[in-house]
Amino acid sequence: MIWAALGLVALIAIALRAVGVEQMPALQNVYLVPVLWAALTRGTLGGVLAGLVAGLVQSLSIFPFIELVGLSWPALGGLLALSTPLTLGLTVGRLVDRDRGRGAQLDALLSIQRSLADSALLTERLATVAELTRSALEVDRVRLVLETGHDASVAASAPQSYRPAERVPSAGATPCRRLVLGLDAGQGPVGALIIERDGDLPTATRGLADALALHLSLALENARLTERQRHFAQELEEKIAGATRRLRELDQAKNEFLSIASHELRTPLTALQGFSELLLTRDVPPERARRYLGHLHTESQRLGRIVGDLLDLSRIESGRGPTLERVSVDLGAMIEANVEIFASQHPRHQFEWKGRKLPALCADRDAVDRMLKNLLSNAIKYSPRGGRVRVEAGPAADKPEMVEFTVEDDGVGIPAEALPRIFDAYVRIANPETAAAPGLGLGLSLVRGLAHAHGGSVEVESLPGKGSRFRVLLPR
Repeated sequence: MIWAALGLVALIAIALRAVGVEQMPALQNVYLVPVLWAALTRGTLGGVLAGLVAGLVQSLSIFPFIELVGLSWPALGGLLALSTPLTLGLTVGRLVDRDRGRGAQLDALLSIQRSLADSALLTERLATVAELTRSALEVDRVRLVLETGHDASVAASAPQSYRPAERVPSAGATPCRRLVLGLDAGQGPVGALIIERDGDLPTATRGLADALALHLSLALENARLTERQRHFAQELEEKIAGATRRLRELDQAKNEFLSIASHELRTPLTALQGFSELLLTRDVPPERARRYLGHLHTESQRLGRIVGDLLDLSRIESGRGPTLERVSVDLGAMIEANVEIFASQHPRHQFEWKGRKLPALCADRDAVDRMLKNLLSNAIKYSPRGGRVRVEAGPAADKPEMVEFTVEDDGVGIPAEALPRIFDAYVRIANPETAAAPGLGLGLSLVRGLAHAHGGSVEVESLPGKGSRFRVLLPR
């Protein structure tokens, strides 16, 4: 395009030479046409080059004209006209370059906005923005740092290997200029823009960098807010999915509980109905009648425990908690009595009881007894092949104000992912070896509820195939 403008200047010069020197002052402004064309199409460089050529070509006509007519007003106007093409080319070219710079800046900002609105990771988006910024500013290196909150930040460079702190100029290298601009959208700093250019950093580039930094601040702040909103939506979605999954698990557990509860209630009721019908309809010898009455008593106690567990669980779930009657409890004697009862009923298991120096315990006797029975029952239930059941009690070493008792078995154990759920009501952890074991899935939930009602807690350690260890802490 610049060569076409210069060619037009040459054609105009030839045409003016053909017209004659006398007509030169009237037609000298024709040279402004190619100069204007070059400035509009090629900017400052094209305008200045075309203006210089037009001035030189005009001088070939101006000086002969001055010799012809002398130093007159038309001659002075011709001398003045020598600088007009250059002035016009420089002025229009600068205006065109400035407009093009603004257009390039707007294009770069639009590209940056599109990049930041992408669904890719923020680090990947920042790398694209750094490359676009380097291209828009026409510098050699760019580093973008964005604060993400909680003393964390992400950064990207163009080129990717550029690190401002690691760049050490070598001997004889071209000096470079570095400009560091803070990115602040009016709500506090969001990051920094670092640019480097080998050689001098023009004033125009500095001004463009300042304007671009302001727009980048707004764009990055929007991107950061969008990223936070995306994370929040993702966390909310995960929490909703977890809550929905938990509700489904609870619903399934309750359905299983109803099935098991009906079976557990039917067993003692069947025994009560059967033995009572035998006593009412037949003449039974005194010894056999006594045995039947013993069965009736045992099954009625079993039925009473099931009903009591259900009532206590209902109180705990409603937030009322069980009613406690605190008295002085001899924990050692209670544990020893329970160990003897369970040992006589389950000869396949080996029971070990070890009591350290036990302080006095003020608690609800029935609640402590039920916690102990539930834990011993579970230890036996979940070690169906027999094995060791160990019970210990004494002051808690890590909590001097507490008394602890532990029940440990070497049964099937509990998977780590199931440990958070074992104290929930209606939950029974599936295991092929214990699938036929009786129970409502209420025991551990009641143990936790009764311990919390006393101001204590329950802890568990377990490994699949190795066994479990439950620790109950109660305040003295």
